[in-house]
Amino acid sequence: MKDVVKVALVGLGRAGHFHMESVLQLPGIVRLAWVIDIDTEKAKRIATEKGCRWSSSLDAALAGPDAVDAVIIASATDTHFPYIMQALNADKAVLAEKPISHELNEVVEAVELAKQKNLAFVCGYQRRADRHFRELKRQLDAGAIGNLKLLKTCSRDNPIPPMEYLRTSGGIFHDMLIHDFDMLDFLSGGQIPESVTATGHAYHPEIKAMGDVDTCAVMFKYPSGLIAMVDTSRDASYGYDQRIEAFGEQGMLSAKNNLTSTIELATADGHLMPPAMYSFPQRYHEAYRSELTEFIELVRAGPESKMHRLEQQAMLRHPNVVRTTIAAEMSWKQGMTVQVASIQPHVLPTPEPPQKLLRTQVPEGYPQTSASDEKHAKQTMAFVKGQQERWLKFNKGEKSIMDVLKFLDDEPFQRAECIRASWPGEEYEWFHLVGLLHNLGKIMAAPEVAGQEALDQWAVLGDTFPVGCAPAEDACLLPEAFKTNPDYSHPLYGTKNGIYKAGCGISNLIMSWGKDEYAYQMLKHNGCTLPGSALELIRLQSFFSWFDQGAYCHFQAPCDAETLKWVKEFNKIEPSLEAKNGQGSEAYYAGLLKKYNIDGKLKW
Repeated sequence: MKDVVKVALVGLGRAGHFHMESVLQLPGIVRLAWVIDIDTEKAKRIATEKGCRWSSSLDAALAGPDAVDAVIIASATDTHFPYIMQALNADKAVLAEKPISHELNEVVEAVELAKQKNLAFVCGYQRRADRHFRELKRQLDAGAIGNLKLLKTCSRDNPIPPMEYLRTSGGIFHDMLIHDFDMLDFLSGGQIPESVTATGHAYHPEIKAMGDVDTCAVMFKYPSGLIAMVDTSRDASYGYDQRIEAFGEQGMLSAKNNLTSTIELATADGHLMPPAMYSFPQRYHEAYRSELTEFIELVRAGPESKMHRLEQQAMLRHPNVVRTTIAAEMSWKQGMTVQVASIQPHVLPTPEPPQKLLRTQVPEGYPQTSASDEKHAKQTMAFVKGQQERWLKFNKGEKSIMDVLKFLDDEPFQRAECIRASWPGEEYEWFHLVGLLHNLGKIMAAPEVAGQEALDQWAVLGDTFPVGCAPAEDACLLPEAFKTNPDYSHPLYGTKNGIYKAGCGISNLIMSWGKDEYAYQMLKHNGCTLPGSALELIRLQSFFSWFDQGAYCHFQAPCDAETLKWVKEFNKIEPSLEAKNGQGSEAYYAGLLKKYNIDGKLKW
């Protein structure tokens, strides 16, 4: 048995903190050798405090004299799969926070690689390590209630997570309900449901705007006759609430919610119970430590141990849990019962050799470069969420807008001055300012600000389109390039409405990543007071297939009419060389920046 396991911890946020605490409490069997985070200042500070090495990349921790034995992955959701594959390919054991991936084919790929290399690979569903749920499982397996007929789980969060987290979490099904679906697998002995029916509602307006729900109920039917039900909510005012009930032919087993104490006060006024645990860090403090301890013991025991052989079998459940999750989300989106067997890993088409793709009646303003083809092929939901996680932290430094404009490869005053000439007057000064700001997002390709994270042209340019749904067939949008996009054949993202509902509003679509989306988010983050329609204009200025071709109009809502009007007006105005650096233009726009609260240093 290995004496001390050296680990690298990837991700130093909330989940990473729990794992780090557990590692530091087990000095006899595990050593924190590396901490990895894209926030280099945080990584450096924690490494100094904990006496380990740090990096913004996993590369150094996987090779060399101080290479680790195992990797703990607690980074942003959409980085899990790349880190898992990098660690497994380097022959390292892996403990990863859920989900492995939102894509079923990637989950299958990760499990198959771990099996092929005979490596320990554990996904962090910490409820399996909870002593109360384990005791319920032990009694179930011992036949305490006979044949299992009904399973019910309740999962209600507290407090509601930050909106910034929810925007990149993958939605309530992949972020929260997947824990319950894993528990159903655990308690039922690995049974796979045949059908699922889900319904939900968003009571919180910001969650509704994300196209997600905050309260949900799901029901499963199994071939054995077993029926399972889950109810969940993002927000329980009385505290964190997790319960399980198992009903069988000989009785019932239940795991009640954990309270802050076992004391109950009984008086003439009635019975006073103590409150529930505040949130999951308190409820599962012991479970996180047990989970890590068992993972380290698994690594120490080695590939010939019984423990390792059992885990090699247990990891086979992961594709089924993700398949169940995708089916449940699809049921909610489509308002119908979904057969779980219909959810299969999609096989990506083999890209054909590069060739010139033909367009007919290409609207003026469409990008005509190979970068545009690449954008349509590579901008997936996973890619967009990954870029949101990377860029919307706004930790790349502070600069004024005038300073940033100097980095751009075009004359910043051209379009602004043309708009000013076409739409004179104080009532349109917001429109003039949009002309100055609309290309700010190009800074993501500038090493002076982005450093090593500078993006390629295809990930920055305009020609935007929604992700999470099929490309509109009536749009002149390089259909051949779209067909090589992994989301094109996705069981949900590849459907006409995808994750959205007809009439949901263009502003509520998740757009492909690029300069427009970044500029919109950056201005909002820095407290810009431009009108909402002006900010939406910056975000949707390059959504040519919508405003020029009339595509995706089934998503349009009445509130989009004002934005559509100004997007069309904006694109009628072509920048003129004669307009650049007009008399007094810089002073004019500096005044507008101050008026709309975006003068001085902004966070990028």
